[in-house]
Amino acid sequence: MQIPMAALAPPPITADYALSESRFTGVNPVIDSQIRIIDLFAGCGGMGEGFATFENEARQQPFRVVASVEKDPAACRTLRLRGFYHRILQSGDQTALDAYYAYVRGERNSPIALGCPTALMAWQAAEAEVLEQTLGKPETASKLRALIERAQITPRAPLVLIGGPPCQAYSSAGRGRNAGIADYQPELDGRHFLYRVYLELLRDYEPAAFVLENVKGMLSSRIAGQPLFPRILQDLASPATVQGQDGRRVHPRYRIYSLVDGCSFRHGQPAASVRPDWFIVQAERYGIPQTRHRVILLGLREDLAGTFDLMGGAFPRLSPLTGTEGQPLDIPTRQVLADLPPLHSGLSWLKSACAVGDWADTLTPLFADVALTIQEPALRAAFENAACQVITMNRPRGGCSVTPRDHACFSVELPEDLAGWYRGQAPPLVLNHETRTHMPEDLARYLFCTVYARQKGVSPRSSDFPEALAPHHRSWASGKFNDRFRVQLADQPAPTVMSHFAKDGHYAIHYDPAQCRSLTVREAARLQTFPDSYFFEGNRTQQYTQVGNAVPPFLARQVAAVVWKLLQRLGYGAP
Repeated sequence: MQIPMAALAPPPITADYALSESRFTGVNPVIDSQIRIIDLFAGCGGMGEGFATFENEARQQPFRVVASVEKDPAACRTLRLRGFYHRILQSGDQTALDAYYAYVRGERNSPIALGCPTALMAWQAAEAEVLEQTLGKPETASKLRALIERAQITPRAPLVLIGGPPCQAYSSAGRGRNAGIADYQPELDGRHFLYRVYLELLRDYEPAAFVLENVKGMLSSRIAGQPLFPRILQDLASPATVQGQDGRRVHPRYRIYSLVDGCSFRHGQPAASVRPDWFIVQAERYGIPQTRHRVILLGLREDLAGTFDLMGGAFPRLSPLTGTEGQPLDIPTRQVLADLPPLHSGLSWLKSACAVGDWADTLTPLFADVALTIQEPALRAAFENAACQVITMNRPRGGCSVTPRDHACFSVELPEDLAGWYRGQAPPLVLNHETRTHMPEDLARYLFCTVYARQKGVSPRSSDFPEALAPHHRSWASGKFNDRFRVQLADQPAPTVMSHFAKDGHYAIHYDPAQCRSLTVREAARLQTFPDSYFFEGNRTQQYTQVGNAVPPFLARQVAAVVWKLLQRLGYGAP
């Protein structure tokens, strides 16, 4: 009989909690100097994973996530499972680990080994760490306060806030949707001001530092005709100005730094003196295999910033990935996906004009008809050759866990630290690697796209498609969606992995023509640099959404390194 996870209540908030948690952190709770992390708008935990797993020069983990706040139930399930995994991995309890691996392979209904105290305690601790609540609501604030008080923040063990408020109000796609809403008023859309959740915590708990991540659209968003970003900087630099002053105390202020060049903004500085692009981090420059450009703000409490100024020296910043001669290096898509087991798509008949049939009987005449409409001889020949491979190769569709291939095919090409990051300490795992079903007509489009991209080095635009492949969309010929079908080019970093992947696979077409499909959740997670042991809960749509909304953990680990160097120099953390 297995223990239902819902029956496992979080441990009570008592002094005993620190003692039980110390079993997994490996520190004495009396002298614990780990830096406490609260992950706001945590999603499935990309930012938290980077901080929690960062190791300093002494191979110590100076950060501990004490609270992850997220409203999405599926993402919270992922967070709990990941926190559980970290704890049992650290414990070394093989019984607990065996049950966990059986769960992610789909062989058990619960990750918790029956009668295993280590597993039970680890689950309770992971459950207590995740707060499934909507930030900005009064009931969430009170529960978060309880978690902060339990975290035992001290002068030796300070607090750091991390996270990324939802981006729907800032992103270009979100703003496009908002523009179509009659009488839409940005100043009344609370999503523009979700960053203010930080302000009360900054004012009341005076964390040593914070990290805030969001889309580039934050820099160009406007309210009542005025740019919003200068207001965000001003509010974060002086949170009590917005949240209310208490005359009985001195309120903290914050210096906002660029992780790219160390430039900063401080309270009282004219907003016009700040170049917003100071704060844009281009992920592909730092070993992330996608062109993900995001705003990342690092805030340091002003008294600490003043101390750092007196110490002299350069502000720590992210270090770009470079070659032996100092040239910038990119990680192409092929290097991080090549070792994953090849798969085929399933067939969907919803909205398809094709007669229901098996794989070969359906695709053979469809691909042959498309080939006849391709005018360019070399492109047509390549399409026909790839079509033959797609039709004749018998490949599986994958599953929640599939047998891995030999890692050697990427370990030589990938930087050693990134290859090791993907593997981690777990046995070889390929999780969440299952294909979608696609209507046959879309598979023909995917095949054309991959062949075109292989021949020409770019993903085709709508004008490049044969007429036979034109979908029945009024916008197809308008030019508004001329990149509706997008291949992840093999020899370049992928485009930004987005939550839109959850809706269809058109923006996430695999580069290999012989596979003729969209990316799996695992492949999207590889591009986002999630370790292979990271298991995403929920249905496949929810899994894609979690991955697309996340901060790349390998980038977050580099941000954690910057925060650690800064705080260590200021005297925080373990010696």
